[in-house]
Amino acid sequence: MKKRRGLKRYYRKLSKLNVCDEWLGALSEDDTWFNLAHEHFDWSGYGNISWKEHSEHLNVLFDNFSAIEQRMKGINRPIHLFAVIHVNDSEQDALYFHTPNPYSDYPIDALKEGCTIGVENMNMPVYGFLKELEKRGYTVLTSPKDTNSCWMGSYIVYKEGVGESLIGKSD
Repeated sequence: MKKRRGLKRYYRKLSKLNVCDEWLGALSEDDTWFNLAHEHFDWSGYGNISWKEHSEHLNVLFDNFSAIEQRMKGINRPIHLFAVIHVNDSEQDALYFHTPNPYSDYPIDALKEGCTIGVENMNMPVYGFLKELEKRGYTVLTSPKDTNSCWMGSYIVYKEGVGESLIGKSD
């Protein structure tokens, strides 16, 4: 296996990554809209090497989620803020922003209450991470099997009271 150089510098730079200002600036403009706009945090795929590296990237993702959560309170427009965690592909983990737009008012029509993380996933390393998120007030949902194929086998994480809710929409 080829030795990767510069990892200390990479993780130091990653830990300082803050996407809050650029997204909040755009989200606060009433005439802009977002159709599942998102920000990835593992562009190199390092999180696919081991759970330790995957969790490092997820920690940065949720640090940014918390920072945006704190500053979103001043924005008075419907916004969906949520994260998608792909169990087998860290590069696809992302923080999503969605507003009503010409294509869709609701980001994930297939989500229903009760699609929470199940005990069948207890042996996966991500299970403990997701349980910790639930203790911190996040809601963790599994993607439905018949949903958009890029989200199949992933977890959708949001926080009730931060932007618009992802569940409870009537058909």
